[in-house]
Amino acid sequence: MGARVPDTLTVLIAGLLGAAAAAALAWAMRRRKAEPEDVTIGFLGPSLAALYLLVLALSLAAEWGTISDAHQGATTEASAVQQLYWSAQGFPPAAATVLKNDVRVYAYAVVHHDWPEMASGTLDDQTYDMLGAMKATVLKVNPPNAAASAAQADALNQIATLAAVRAQREDDALVRLPSGMLAGVIATSLVVGLFPFAVGIKPVLPNIILASMQAALVVIGVVVVFQLDHAYSGPLAVQPDSMVAVIQQIGAP
Repeated sequence: MGARVPDTLTVLIAGLLGAAAAAALAWAMRRRKAEPEDVTIGFLGPSLAALYLLVLALSLAAEWGTISDAHQGATTEASAVQQLYWSAQGFPPAAATVLKNDVRVYAYAVVHHDWPEMASGTLDDQTYDMLGAMKATVLKVNPPNAAASAAQADALNQIATLAAVRAQREDDALVRLPSGMLAGVIATSLVVGLFPFAVGIKPVLPNIILASMQAALVVIGVVVVFQLDHAYSGPLAVQPDSMVAVIQQIGAP
């Protein structure tokens, strides 16, 4: 929870700065003689607000979809690691010892190597090579009985699952909103935030307060979009908690 405090503080500061900027602009325009045009406000105001909300909703939905998929992938990967570890019990003792140790090393590397890299938007081939080594170990096993043969088949299935989930993690670590969508969020936010001043609001205290609140909310929306633009960093960053729990069960290397 402590790591998320700065993100919350950023949102609050951004909102306060947006409100302060709007209030300062309204105060600077206090001698403006132009009066707002009711027809213009009645048509453009709701239209611009709807466009802003549409762009904001699409952006947040795309980001939430990536984060949700990454959460599901983390749970699936932890489960596959656990199943792979227990499938080694059906192997001959020597092969079982090697595979169990490889699984422990892989789980540890996922938490302490992959996750920090993914938070910075990259992922090398270290754990991918580990999966290849585990697959080679499993394929070398000559099952002495039906139970060992079933354990081998299950181990290969779990390794295939791990490879697929890891590939998804690698993709998610690189996912960002398209630059055009981010530009759309910024542009529509500026338009909505400045609209009250463009149409000439009356520089009285209630109007200034409302315009400041609107500007604060708009700025907060933009900041949240940028904060959630990565599945493995930010206030809703996916964490390897499931894998950490598995390591506690099977032991660290």
